[in-house]
Amino acid sequence: MEDTEFKADGILFSADSIQYEYSQLDGESAGRSDDGTMYRDVIGLTNKVSYDFVDFRDEKEISKILKLLEKTSCFLEYYDLKEMKFITKNMYVVGDSVKFKKIGNERTSEPFQIRFIQMNVDDIG
Repeated sequence: MEDTEFKADGILFSADSIQYEYSQLDGESAGRSDDGTMYRDVIGLTNKVSYDFVDFRDEKEISKILKLLEKTSCFLEYYDLKEMKFITKNMYVVGDSVKFKKIGNERTSEPFQIRFIQMNVDDIG
């Protein structure tokens, strides 16, 4: 697979670009004290992977991509920049609104993004 390709539950997709976000998740005891000192209670790290679909795609391919939004969760196999290899994580899916248009007899969309957010957290040391 290419770096901008991914598999959701074994189905291959090809995006135009990929973005990563690695977020530490704090627990209930995290926050600032009365003197302004910050206390961390790090539970773990969540990974967020966003795929941009910019270039022309036909109606059939757009439909295949949008069907990802029906999933309550999926196993996403993707290239992880931090690990420098393909990994698989359990993710849920969210997406932008998709502006649909017709050019001549062909249907296509404006650029849009699909995001995958990790269901559980990774331990960090």
